[in-house]
Amino acid sequence: MTSCHHLLSVWNPSYSADVLDAHLNILLKWAREYADGRAKRDDVYVWWAKIRSKNRYGQLPHHRQILALDEQAGAGTETHLYLTDYSSLYVAQVGEITDDDVRVTAGELDHMPPYYKDHPIDFWFRLFDMRLLITDEPIEVIAELKKLRNTAYHDRPVSLYGGMVSLPLIVSRDPPARWFSDNETLIEGQVWAERAAEYRGDAARMSRELRDNLIGRELWPRLEPGTRSFLASAEAVFRTHRDDPTFDLSGVAISYAKAVETELNALLFPAIQRVVAKKPRHEREVRVGEKLLDLGGVVPHQTLGTIKNLLKHEPVVRGAVGDALRHDRSWLLDIVTRELDPILKLRNPGAHSEVTSASELEVIRRTIMGIGREGLLGRVAYARMRTITT
Repeated sequence: MTSCHHLLSVWNPSYSADVLDAHLNILLKWAREYADGRAKRDDVYVWWAKIRSKNRYGQLPHHRQILALDEQAGAGTETHLYLTDYSSLYVAQVGEITDDDVRVTAGELDHMPPYYKDHPIDFWFRLFDMRLLITDEPIEVIAELKKLRNTAYHDRPVSLYGGMVSLPLIVSRDPPARWFSDNETLIEGQVWAERAAEYRGDAARMSRELRDNLIGRELWPRLEPGTRSFLASAEAVFRTHRDDPTFDLSGVAISYAKAVETELNALLFPAIQRVVAKKPRHEREVRVGEKLLDLGGVVPHQTLGTIKNLLKHEPVVRGAVGDALRHDRSWLLDIVTRELDPILKLRNPGAHSEVTSASELEVIRRTIMGIGREGLLGRVAYARMRTITT
């Protein structure tokens, strides 16, 4: 089991009409203040409080263990607070954990919802960012939370119905996840809270549409949460503006490409790592730009262009893919590298200023999603499923 621990809690809708909105709005407000130069980067945070039950006196039995995670977060280890209402699931990036009453510190009331004012509090969690993983899908929440191991129950998978007692739970995650280390590459340094706010509208409805009528209920939960987010938001905008010849779909092209990029990262580098981890360092390193990338360790998020070049030209990667993904070896090394070309060609101008039309985007959209053919994303997801079962 990994030595890195995280937390899981439930939000109570009785405290506010929408608890998550209350926190997201504060986080987004400070993100805007920072973007406009009226605040520092360190000001971008919101306090989440664990409100003490009126029926309980004294501390939680694992109070000290929860506080001990502040050292982990303070050391720079990505530490998560998972939050659910049983039908949706968010993950937050924890920067600090304290049982001191932060409400008495000047300025901190501006970083929390007003309803905390009159409640007794067990803990305060300083959250730097919040990411929406699942919305209004209890079955998917159950499946995602099974990846968390409850340290209070012999590291058994978290049980949503029956195991949610003495919250927050201390958990580990199998496999580990780095939900916030890819901000610079995936969302150009923004906060994921901005996408969480966008995703709950048209993109949330599109998520259900894609799951039920295109991707399928079996495959959709197997895609990475980030993949689902990028895909649903792209499809929502595309369907709205596909018949408008003046609308620039450059941002949509980028989102489709990011969906593929996220899924390929999740497939390739964990599989390669298992093959090369015990090899000498010089046999598991590749050069990416000016840096050496250790494929035997934790590989940071790589761009689609880097992935294509590694698959096509790097012998260490090609050999490891052949060993780790035998069933899909030829497809990954020969076909995928060709299918990425039009995606990269369309994405790169779109990332700058040229207008992207629906007719240009339609071809790669069909390739990625599997409209009238086997989809690129579906094939990658099935390859990931095979790595889990073999």
